Amino acid sequence: MVVVVTEKIEWPVLREDLALYPGPRAQDGAPTWTLHDPAAHKYYRLGRLEFECLQHWSLADPERIAEAIEQTTPVHVQAPEIEAFADFLDTHQLAKPRGAEAGKRLAQLKKASETGFWLWLLHNYLFMRIPLLRPDAFLKRTLPSINWMFQRRFAVFLLVIVILAGYLVAQQWSTFSHSFLYVVTPEGMLTTAVMLSLSKVVHELGHAFAASHFGCRVPTMGFALMLGFPVLWTDVTDAWRLPNRRQRLLIDGAGMLAELALAAVATLLWAVLPDGALRSGVYVLSSATWLITLAINLNPFMRFDGYYLFADALDIANLQDRSFALARWHLRESLFRFNLSPPEVWPKDRHRLLIVYAYATWIYRLLLFTGIAWTVYHFFFKALGLGLFAVEIIWFILRPMIKEIIAWRKLFSTYSLPLRPCPAWLLPLIALAVLFIPWQAHLLIPGLLRAEAEFTLYSTEPAQVKRVLIQEGDIVEAGQILAELTSPDLDFRIAAAERHWAELSQQLEAQSLELALARHNPMDMEALQSTLAQLEGLRAAHERLTLRATFKGRVRDLAETLRPGEWLAKDEALGTVVSTAMQVIAYAEEADLERLQPGAKGRFYPDGGDFPEFPVQVIGIDRTGSRQLALAELSSRYGGAIAVREDGQHHLIPEQGVYRLLLKTENASSTLPITVRGRLALNTPPESLAGRVMRSAVAIVIRESGW
Repeated sequence: MVVVVTEKIEWPVLREDLALYPGPRAQDGAPTWTLHDPAAHKYYRLGRLEFECLQHWSLADPERIAEAIEQTTPVHVQAPEIEAFADFLDTHQLAKPRGAEAGKRLAQLKKASETGFWLWLLHNYLFMRIPLLRPDAFLKRTLPSINWMFQRRFAVFLLVIVILAGYLVAQQWSTFSHSFLYVVTPEGMLTTAVMLSLSKVVHELGHAFAASHFGCRVPTMGFALMLGFPVLWTDVTDAWRLPNRRQRLLIDGAGMLAELALAAVATLLWAVLPDGALRSGVYVLSSATWLITLAINLNPFMRFDGYYLFADALDIANLQDRSFALARWHLRESLFRFNLSPPEVWPKDRHRLLIVYAYATWIYRLLLFTGIAWTVYHFFFKALGLGLFAVEIIWFILRPMIKEIIAWRKLFSTYSLPLRPCPAWLLPLIALAVLFIPWQAHLLIPGLLRAEAEFTLYSTEPAQVKRVLIQEGDIVEAGQILAELTSPDLDFRIAAAERHWAELSQQLEAQSLELALARHNPMDMEALQSTLAQLEGLRAAHERLTLRATFKGRVRDLAETLRPGEWLAKDEALGTVVSTAMQVIAYAEEADLERLQPGAKGRFYPDGGDFPEFPVQVIGIDRTGSRQLALAELSSRYGGAIAVREDGQHHLIPEQGVYRLLLKTENASSTLPITVRGRLALNTPPESLAGRVMRSAVAIVIRESGW
C-alpha cells in the first residue's frame, strides 16, 4: 500500500508595514480600498473581494477563507480566486519571504533588476530623475501661512486680477504683441530662461503645497534630465491614497493653476510698470508661461499633468497600461480573431474610449520618438548623433513592434489557429502597399523661375532726360537705343578738355619753330597725352548717356522719372531689361540625385496659384554639393523650403546636402514676374516610400560618418 503525503503549502504572511485606506467609489458605485506599500512607495487598488480576503487572511487557508466570506457577505468566491490573490501578494512582494523557494525567488528578482551600465543608460538617458530635497517637513511648517490660497475668496481675487489684467492689456495690445521681439534677443533669451525657471519652481511648489494641504506626504523634490535638459520634478504619489477624486484632481492641476496665477499677476504688473528690465521680465512670465503650461503640461499622451488629470477624471488608475493591454487585445482580435477574453470588462463607451486613447498615444509616441531621434541626430556630434538616432528608432519604435509580432506567433502556436483573412487586414495591407509599391513617379523640389539674363538701366552721371524711346513691356533688340540723356556739366567738361587739347597741340607745333620753346616739349607732350585720355573718358561717359540694350529682352519696371525734361541723380535706377528666355534653378537633395538625369521633364508650379504652370526640362545637374545657397528666395530664412543656417559672414549654408539643377522652360507665360518661387514636379522612375527612406538613410550615414 502506497501512502501519498501531500505537502501543505505555507500560507503567505502579510508585511506589518502595509497600510490600507478607503478608496474612491468604482464606476458601478461599489466601494474600493487602497493598499499602500511604503517600502516600494506603490499603491494598489483593491475591490470588495480582495478586501474581504484580507479581513479573513488570518484563517491561512483558501477553503476556509472562501467559506467565511460567503457566510458573512453576499460575495460569492471560490478557493482558486483566493489562491490567485495570494500569488498576487507574493509576486508584488507584499508578503513576508518564506522558505528556501522565497529566497531563490528574491535572488532571481534582484538579478533580473540588475542591468549593465549601457542598458541602464539606454533606459535612463531620455528621462532620469535626480532627487535633491526632502521637503515634507518644510511644507508642513509653511502650510498654515498659505492655507488662505486654497479658499474660495482667493479664487475670486485671482479672477478679478485676470479680468483687470485682460482689460489693461487690451488697451495696450499693440505694445504687448510687439514686445515679443525682445524675447528673441540674447538678453531676452537669458531673461526668458530665468523667468521660465521661476515659473517652473512655482509650478512644482503648487503640486507640493496642494498635496500637503490634503494631508499627503511629499517625500522628494528634484530635477529630471530629459534628453540632457533639466526639468523640475515633485513626487506626489501619496495622492493615490485620497478617496476624494476632486482632491486628486486639484493636486494634479495645482502646478498649472499656480503658473497661470503667476502669469495673471505678471500681466497686471506689465500693464502698470514703467519700461525697463523688470517689465521685460514680467512680460516673459505673462506671455510665455501660460502658453508652455497649456501646450506641454496638458498633454494627456505623456505622463505629465495632463495625463494624471485625464486618468483621475476617468477615475482609472494605471490608465496607459490598462488601455494599452485592451488595445493590444483589440488589435489581435481585429486581425486574427483569436477569440480571447479582454483583459478587463468595461462599459461600452469606456471600452471604446480606452481603445481610441491607446491608439492615439501609440501614434503620438511614434511621431515623438521619431522627432527625438531627429533632434539628437542634429544636436550631438556626428558619431554620437547617428548612434542615438539608431537607438531611438530601434529601441523605442521597432522593438515594441517586433515584440508584438513575436506575441502573435506564440498565440498561433498555442491555439493552432488557421490564418484566415478578415476585413481588418485592409488597413495594414494598404499601408504596406503605400510603403513598398513603387508608385511615386514624380519628385517634388523647390525652384525659382528667373530670366536667363537681365541688366538694370542707370544714369551714370547727373543728367536730364532728353528722349525716351521705350515703354513698359516693350521687346527690344540688342544694340537698340532705349533712351537718351544729356548732361550740361559733362558737355562743358568735354568742351573744356577739347580746348585744352587744341591749345597743347598748337604749342607743340610752335616748338618746332623756336629753340627756346623746344625745352618744354617733354612736359607738353605728357600734358597732351593726359588731356587726350581725359577727353576719351569724358566722351565714353557721354556715350553712356545713350542707353542701349545689350541683348534682346523685355523692358520691365521703368522708373516714373524716366520722362523728357526730368533731372536724374547719378546711379539712379531707371528700369530693367530681362531676356525673353526664362530658366528655372532648383535644388535637389543628395538622396534624389540617382533619380535625376539631364533631359528629365516636368512641370513648374508657381507659388500662390495666381499664375499657370508650364513644362520644364532638366539641362544640367551639378555633381558637387552647394556649399552656399546663392538664391536667398529659396532659403528657409526668407520663406523658402530649403533649411539653412547663417554663418559669421552672413552666408546661407544648407543644413543638408543640396545640388543645383538648371532647367529650361517651355511655353512660360509672358505675364510672369521677373522671379517666381515655386515647386517642380519632375518625372522620375517610380520609387516606393520605403526605398526613398532607405536611400536617404544610407546617404546620411555615408555623409555624416565621413566615408
